Amino acid sequence: MLGPGDILIGNNCTINPYSILYGHGGLKIGNWVRIAAHTVIIPSNHNFSDIDRPIGSQGGTQRGVTIEDDVWIGANVTVLDGAHISTGCVIAAGAVVRGKTEPFGVYGGVPAKLLKMRGTPETI
Repeated sequence: MLGPGDILIGNNCTINPYSILYGHGGLKIGNWVRIAAHTVIIPSNHNFSDIDRPIGSQGGTQRGVTIEDDVWIGANVTVLDGAHISTGCVIAAGAVVRGKTEPFGVYGGVPAKLLKMRGTPETI
């Protein structure tokens, strides 16, 4: 189990320049993961619902981030707290990922949405 501040990186991974990986809520990266430049992975989030208190005094969540094996994350992607990127996914440049992806899906946009499945010519 990952604890606060743990970052686990599998074998044969590449993390390109200017990427930022936080470990606050735990970050697990599988094997053969490719992370392009300027990617930001943030496994924590600020609470902000109480308008009578400064955001910085409201605490936060730390659900963590999981990136499974054989994933390619394009340049300038942001991966938010609680995201789970499944095996074989491709995340298009500039996407913002939250929630769980389907294995072998190609995702893009803000927020990231399933565009197509790898190995099939059809778009969703």
